[in-house]
Amino acid sequence: MNTTTRFALLVQERRWDSYEVFCIRFADAAARAAEKENNPRLARTDIARSTYARWMGRKGAITSIPRRDAALVLRHMFNMSPKRLFEPIDAGAWSPGPLNTSPAAPADTLGFDDPLTIVSQTHKLTSSNTDDPILGMVRGTIASIVARYETLGPQHLAGEARIIRETLHGILVGHQPPRTRTELFRLASQASGLLGYMAVNAGARFEVVDAYCTEAETLAREVGEVSMEMWANGTRSLGLYYQKRYAEADDAASAGIALAPGHPQAIRLLVNGRSRALARLGDRAGAETAIGHALELSDRQTSLPDGLTSCISFEPYSMARSLANAITTRLSLGDTAEVLAHADQIEELVEHSQSEWSRALVGLDVASALLKQGSPEIEHAMARGRRALRSGTGRPIKSVWERAVELYQNAERWHDEAEVGDYAEELRTWQSQPQVGLIAVGSPSRIAP
Repeated sequence: MNTTTRFALLVQERRWDSYEVFCIRFADAAARAAEKENNPRLARTDIARSTYARWMGRKGAITSIPRRDAALVLRHMFNMSPKRLFEPIDAGAWSPGPLNTSPAAPADTLGFDDPLTIVSQTHKLTSSNTDDPILGMVRGTIASIVARYETLGPQHLAGEARIIRETLHGILVGHQPPRTRTELFRLASQASGLLGYMAVNAGARFEVVDAYCTEAETLAREVGEVSMEMWANGTRSLGLYYQKRYAEADDAASAGIALAPGHPQAIRLLVNGRSRALARLGDRAGAETAIGHALELSDRQTSLPDGLTSCISFEPYSMARSLANAITTRLSLGDTAEVLAHADQIEELVEHSQSEWSRALVGLDVASALLKQGSPEIEHAMARGRRALRSGTGRPIKSVWERAVELYQNAERWHDEAEVGDYAEELRTWQSQPQVGLIAVGSPSRIAP
């Protein structure tokens, strides 16, 4: 005897044996049941794929019948009790219900699809393995990483960013409608971008930086996110800059600008990417032109962020962030007066900023300018340098270390001065910390007393 249940036979007889089609019919029955039972909760009743498979007997004999809300919906759906519906019967003795003897519509002879099949296929095409709450959670996490980055640094946040990236990759393997998939690509691009930037700050190999940036750039391009594509180019340029590959850094920034020269993201590419790299290459005219274009583009914007934006932010550069980068360019060009003037312009913002790195970087640039000017102020410079070190050593990053070593190298000719010795001692103490190992690669192995 071939034992089954009335439920399985009725579902097959009515051609509802596709899970998607059954769900559509079940939802209709749930709505009717909610109205007749005056219970709105019933309309929200749904059935998991595994539950449907169990009801159909695909996971062995039925050991318990549906209860509560599902039982009420099934009663309205089949006009019989769940107990009778799931009672074992002999499939061979089953007498199917009366067939629909009404004539088929003439169109059927042309080979059109069954209406339920069309509904099922539409449902599959628009179904998704994610939903708005999940997307909202991912957006919130990315925004939180950006907001906390300059407080906690890559040492504490890279793991969180990796989880978000892996989560998004896992979702993208599944199926989503175009609107949802576009948003997933955008968020995945941001997650990769964050990791690329963190890799620069943590002193990772450039191959790692470039891989993350290429992923961010590729995903952004697929969904037309020019802003993120430009941002990824800027982060690649930053990684090359700290590898001292200045010509390549300029090329990467230029490639980003070429995507949309008037876009607000071009501000960062000009003042952080091109101007600093060109200054290191000794191209004064090019560096000054890049700064000028960045400031002009900033002036043309109807709105820019206030204050000193986070270094890892996806927003356009604020004016204060642009000036902080112009300071570094001017220092490389030997324009100490401009360094000190720009630093005065943003001093209050920097001092009240939550960014310890920004305080450290601007402070170290000012200290180097005080040494390089016509009348060096050694004591003042070293005092600024020590204060900057104390701001930037809690969560060390590559840029602060590089700038601190450059200040030491600029001060070496005054190594007999007590202030220089004090600065060197603080730098040696910092260098001895285990977390500085990666970011100190390529720097002098020994800071002389």
